[in-house]
Amino acid sequence: MTLPLVRDVMSKNLPLVAGDQSIRKAAEVMLNTRLLGVVTVDVDRRPEYVLTYRRLVKLVAENIDLDEQVVKHAVRKPVTVRENDTVIEALEVMRRENVRFIPVVNDKGEIVGVVEPRHIAQSIWDLLSYGLAIVEGMLRRTVVLGGDVTIRIAAKAMNDNSVPEVYVKSKQGVLKILREWDFLEAIARGNIDEDRIEDYAKTTIIRVPSGYDAKAAVELMGYNNILRLLVEEDGKLRVVTLTDMAFEALKYIEELKAKTTSFILVKAEPGKEIDLATSLLMIPEVKEVYTIAGEYDLLVRAEAPGLRELYTLVSEKIRRDPRIRETITLIGAEIAEKK
Repeated sequence: MTLPLVRDVMSKNLPLVAGDQSIRKAAEVMLNTRLLGVVTVDVDRRPEYVLTYRRLVKLVAENIDLDEQVVKHAVRKPVTVRENDTVIEALEVMRRENVRFIPVVNDKGEIVGVVEPRHIAQSIWDLLSYGLAIVEGMLRRTVVLGGDVTIRIAAKAMNDNSVPEVYVKSKQGVLKILREWDFLEAIARGNIDEDRIEDYAKTTIIRVPSGYDAKAAVELMGYNNILRLLVEEDGKLRVVTLTDMAFEALKYIEELKAKTTSFILVKAEPGKEIDLATSLLMIPEVKEVYTIAGEYDLLVRAEAPGLRELYTLVSEKIRRDPRIRETITLIGAEIAEKK
């Protein structure tokens, strides 16, 4: 199993702002780049401040003047990930630091992209199979407001309930959604104390039944370029997002990684095959060694908790043996077993 790297999924459309620009301008940049945060950089293009969508919602809810400077409310020295980190490492950083928007840097610390959980979700579920999980286990509540509510009040509802969107029920009973992009449009271009949410809410809502397959849900969101699904459960509507799905996948990836096995073809020095096989079996991670006919002399099956541990095993415990002339390492994941 080869895990995708952050550089494979990150957005290279950098949402950059100057620290002295306004919060309203930051919302406009988020809207135009379709990213849930903005970054200010120093003279070396290293991330210096970050203002996220979640922080923006909180500022609007707290009646902060939107013409105030970004730097006054942004987070200094933000958490970053490297472009060569795996997507799993990036998600683990997000979970540990409780962030959902992270600048991506190169080896020099220069910004090269940004990444969010939604960017990662599809790449992880591509590695998993159908039938592992259903969206029922990932549901959270919906917040439904009347259409005549102002943008400011909607922000307070989102902030109080820790959700990025609200659902809007019109006088005709039609349910719409005020998405992140709709909210950002209102901040960037409207009057949040007078504009009504029904003027910005969009009608694109896809519903699925409770028990819908998790991988299929991710694919459905990807095909339709949306961030969430409504799920009908016991007559109530709940919501599941691409972000929810990214973090839900972590536990299944860990289970898959636990089954990761390496098959190592070994070419030994002439006459050293049996002694080498005996020595290799003394390594705890090595489970079996076979003599084989052909270009290579031994087939070694080894197991370790993860890919990094397998790499360390092969490079530091196996290949350093002077009796080994050449190796080829194959990494596999168990997808079926005989009952």
